[in-house]
Amino acid sequence: MIAVLLAALLTPMHGVVLSPAAHGDVVVRNDAIVDMLPATTTRMRLSPRITVRPGVGIDGLLDRSTTPWTLRDPEVAAEFVAGLPDVAKAQPVDIGKPLPKATLVDQDGHAMTLHDAFAGKTVLLSFIFTRCTDICPVISGKYAYMQSRLDPAKFLLAEITLDPKYDSPAVLRAYAKRFSADPKIWRLFVGTGSTTQRVLDAFGINSLLVAPATYQHNDKLYIIEPTGKVAYIVDTAGWDPQGVMSEAESVAGMASNPFERLKLSLIASVVAVCGGSQYAGIVLLEMILFFIVLAIVTASLWWVGRVLWGRPH
Repeated sequence: MIAVLLAALLTPMHGVVLSPAAHGDVVVRNDAIVDMLPATTTRMRLSPRITVRPGVGIDGLLDRSTTPWTLRDPEVAAEFVAGLPDVAKAQPVDIGKPLPKATLVDQDGHAMTLHDAFAGKTVLLSFIFTRCTDICPVISGKYAYMQSRLDPAKFLLAEITLDPKYDSPAVLRAYAKRFSADPKIWRLFVGTGSTTQRVLDAFGINSLLVAPATYQHNDKLYIIEPTGKVAYIVDTAGWDPQGVMSEAESVAGMASNPFERLKLSLIASVVAVCGGSQYAGIVLLEMILFFIVLAIVTASLWWVGRVLWGRPH
């Protein structure tokens, strides 16, 4: 099945089964796929075939290269609803753990399996949605900075959308063009609603819909080692690209700047304490460093004074 998926151009889709059709096919009314396909009622072939009743929701990867269209990897599923992750339903993704098994589709319609598609590369993975107007463009701007400074033979930049109902492959492709994303090193992914929910559950990502086109979500950056296991997690969007690249190079077994890695750790920790504000975090970190230096200088002057005053005159 995976080989078939990789060979076809696919689109994640949600629909409702209306009735059975000849030869085991079904009639499905699909939800509109933004910039790709309007809401349509059509006959589809399920691959593999599963038993579905009229009126149930269905997810799958739509392959329009066949006649009739084929819905690959179909599963009975409700419509995607944003919310808090249900960590009880998934194996949490943590340091030393592998990525979850999930099939996603990139901006060009190519499918990949998350847990093993990037073997041999160090991956920088984060979550965004294209209608975001604040932190997501900042994250993608950092990716744009890093893509020309990392070797595509050794590294991959990956962003997964948490808005599968809107962010179709075509929408992701347009978003990628905004940032001049090079697909050789930077790819954006979307899954079906049910797959996206399982991925968000595993990574512990919130996706609260607070307005018609706005999600409130937490920000995490994952650095994945070439064996496919998580090596480093930054729990804030307020990370510095230089520090992240240095940490990624270290994970890849390359020489890296230890001071940048230390700065990444310090800034990320302080920014997390400051509620995700990079500016506030850096200011607080500079204040902490200032007082540390001040304490060292004061202690040194006190010691020198004791030595000088303690001498006999």
